[in-house]
Order: sequence, then structure tokens, then C-alpha cells
Amino acid sequence: MNVIVIFWACLALTAALAMLIFAREHKRLSTAADQAEWDESQLQALFSPSIQERGLGYVLLAMLALLIWQTIRQSFDFALLLVVATGVTGLIYLADVLVLRPYRQRVLKAAQGSIDNFEETAAQLNTEPGLIENSRSFFPVLLLVFVLRSFLFEPFQIPSGSMKPTLEIGDFILVNRFTYGIRMPVTNDVVIPVNQPERGDIIVFRPPHEPDKNFIKRVIGLPGDRIQYDYGRRILRINGEVVEHEFEGRVSDEEGNYLRYTEHLNSLDHSIYLNQTGPNRHPHEWLPPAGVVVPQGHYFVMGDNRDSSHDSRYWEGQRRIQQGDYGNNGENAWGFVDENAILGEAVGIWMHWEGWYPSFSRLGGIE
Repeated sequence: MNVIVIFWACLALTAALAMLIFAREHKRLSTAADQAEWDESQLQALFSPSIQERGLGYVLLAMLALLIWQTIRQSFDFALLLVVATGVTGLIYLADVLVLRPYRQRVLKAAQGSIDNFEETAAQLNTEPGLIENSRSFFPVLLLVFVLRSFLFEPFQIPSGSMKPTLEIGDFILVNRFTYGIRMPVTNDVVIPVNQPERGDIIVFRPPHEPDKNFIKRVIGLPGDRIQYDYGRRILRINGEVVEHEFEGRVSDEEGNYLRYTEHLNSLDHSIYLNQTGPNRHPHEWLPPAGVVVPQGHYFVMGDNRDSSHDSRYWEGQRRIQQGDYGNNGENAWGFVDENAILGEAVGIWMHWEGWYPSFSRLGGIE
């Protein structure tokens, strides 16, 4: 089933369940609030959930679990899920406080004066329906996570080896959300500009060819820079100047054999990998020998694992092939990252997960 269909079905089911619960609770509690005498059986009957509520609740939990699983697999936008979850739980909590809670308190106060062992009886009651109780418990937690994740720091997991050796598959990183400005949740529009990305920054962004996914690459070209890349000799030039790199040694892992270099990108030194067997020839190569000029409001990005990273060197070529636009009428629409698609700067590794348990051996900042 399509994950978007699951999301909207889950939201519709939540709305239906909430309306069912509120209508039933309002009718029962408003009538019972005027009752002066209570016994234990009456109180238990009043606060017992209906079969319909239980059934819808179980279906909702199953759909939520499936949606969360799809989010973990990175096939659904967690930001959207978090915004909706915070809003829904907040509205349910507020509606209960304003509408149902006063009736509930009147009923319990009357029952307290009628039932001798009231404390023991009340401890066994579910005075709040599960949806309301869970909303009251989860809303402050979701609100805190929403604020932290949307405006301060957001965690991400590295799913591929395109940024090796800087970042390994299984690294969990923290992304500074306010480095480049305060942004709106979900839409990511800049509300208050702060800084601009600098050459050498590692950024998380939504690429132009797959705007529903999050990518991580290193900023190579700033607005106005001319970028040239010799695919055969693997030489990078910025504004006509060759970006120097020094050989460190040969390394190997389960994914391949590499030549490790230290690249001098302005004042920043960082490591990159080149394949020992030579460059991979991608069908989507598009940079001409004369290079391209990065448009205003956009950035040119590359992975540190240079021969195993699909990035700004290839996305525009991919668009031309997919759309049959060999005359370049799209004006390099996929070749650069829009500044409004940037989610933040990767600043640190806080955990690495490989196999069945986490590791903190890679804990630290990111160069």
C-alpha cells in the first residue's frame, strides 16, 4: 500500500475515532454530571470503552506502527508526520480540557462522596478514553521534539557510502538546523536568514531530482563559481584553479579498494576516496570541459567518495536523459542545490550502528 495513502487513512481514522469518542463522552458525562449518588458498578459502567472504540483504536495503532516503520526506512517524511502528530494530539488534549474534563471532574467529585472505597475504585478506572489519555501524555513530548528538531538540531542516519571516508554507512549524525537561518517546518522556507553555506561545509538537503528524500554532500561551488571536473583524470577546478590533493595511501573495505587523498579545499583539509581501478563512467555525466557557473541561490555539491557518489556532476545529465532534453532547455534544473532545499549543516557524529548493537567509537565532530 502506498505510504501516502496510509498516512491520509491514518489521519482520517484518527479524526473519526476522536469524533466518536467526544460525542459519546459528551453525551454520557453531561447527563451523568447532575447525578448526586453513585455506586461502584455505575461508575465502572460509565467509564468503560465501547467495542467500536476498542476496534478503531487497535486498527489505528496498527496503521501508526506501519507508518513509523516506513518513516524509519526513509520512505516517508518524518517532519510531516511529526507536525501532524503534534497538532492532532494538541487539539485532542485542548478539546478535552475545555469540553469534557469539567464534566468528568463533577462526576468524580460526586462519586467520591458516595463510594466508601473511592480511592481504590478510582485507581481501577480508565476515566479518560485511550486516545485522550495518550494525547495528554504524548503532546508535551512531541511538542518538545518538534521544537528541537525543527529549529535546533535534527538527527539523520547515513544510508550510503557516498561520503566515505568522512562519514560511514551506519553513522548517526546531528544536523544544525539554524546555521543557515530559521526555517519553517515541512516547507523548509527561510524565515530569518542567518548565514550562507561556505565551501567545504557538509550539508543535508533535498536534491532537485528527488525532493522527497534527504541527501548529504559537501559544498564545492558557491553562487557565481565556475566549476570544472575532468572525469577521466578526476581533477576538480574552481574558478580555473586546480583543487590540490595529496596522496595518503591505499585502503580497502568490503565495498572496494580506494586511494585516499587529503584535499585542500580553501582553508579546509579533508580526506577523499578515489577508486584504485580508475574512475567509474556514469551515463549521466553532463559537465562540459569549460565548466558551469553556479547560479545565484544555488550550490554545487559532491560526495567525498568521488567515484561512488551521484551528485551535482550527474543530476542534470540524469534529467536530460529522463526528459529527452538533449538541447538543455531545462537550464541545468537538476545540476544544483537550491538554498531553500538545504535542511542544515552536519556538525557531529553521535552514534554508529553496525550489526545488532550501537557503537560510540566514531563520536565527534565532522570535518
